Amino acid sequence: MSTVNNNKSPPLFSILIACLGGILVGFSGIFVRASDLGPMTTGFYRLLFALPLMYVWMVCEREKNTDKKQTLTRNDYLTIVLAGLLFAVDLAFWNWSIDYTVIVNATLLNNTSAFFVPLFMWIIFSEKITLRTNVAAIFGFSGCMLLVGESFTISMSNLIGDVIALFTGLMVTAYVIAVKKIRGHLPTGFLMFWTGVVTLIGMGIFSVLFNESFWPLTKNDWISVSGLAIFVHLMGQGFLAYSLGKISASYGALILLLAPVTAAIFGSAIFGEHLSFIKLIGISIIMISIVAVANSEH
Repeated sequence: MSTVNNNKSPPLFSILIACLGGILVGFSGIFVRASDLGPMTTGFYRLLFALPLMYVWMVCEREKNTDKKQTLTRNDYLTIVLAGLLFAVDLAFWNWSIDYTVIVNATLLNNTSAFFVPLFMWIIFSEKITLRTNVAAIFGFSGCMLLVGESFTISMSNLIGDVIALFTGLMVTAYVIAVKKIRGHLPTGFLMFWTGVVTLIGMGIFSVLFNESFWPLTKNDWISVSGLAIFVHLMGQGFLAYSLGKISASYGALILLLAPVTAAIFGSAIFGEHLSFIKLIGISIIMISIVAVANSEH
């Protein structure tokens, strides 16, 4: 009699896809800053433009797996709605925080999920976190601090934005955990489409509550929301959601530290922002931390 090993290591492909997703998410701040729309409406159009593409993704998955009938439980529905609402709150408040603090502060505080995810997985689900993962999270976040440290500012004028950005770090944490818990038995396209529908509704409500205009869209707006929809949401968030079916939530949160790396590198290339020696060290530490955990995940 043969035995089946249910503890297979995630394929390298899933890790690489997660890294690509983390890199693409890093373009979010650049596209949001390019938009002339309000932060909530920018998020609304991001989902509106992405949903048709995610629908095509879902249909293609369904046609490819016609022999597999998908049965959803009440908990599945609740988790999908919860994940969509959490992402709406994260997206709305992170976009909003950019208006009240500098991008580097918002990026660093949003990425505190690298700490929060392992902590919450341990507290709520009693999931044992390896020493390597804990050390990598500490070093990875330290690298992130070096990356943005020269531009990170603590002041009363930034306080509101900093608190909001830290709050979004908690929302990212809850979102990653929710997606991880449901991704194991739901296809990526299905999950991304229906959580996207919930997020779209949430962003529409936020836009109305904040009295933001939905129209007209300028040339900058079209470029911004198209980039957010295709590169950041469909590809970036989609790749991360796919990989969470194969890798741990803690590692997924660590990989998200690639977002500030992307922002720093392309900020230098596009806007001529100087990449100092300290920033290069920070980038190197983040990369080493991700590779170190990849060796244990793979």
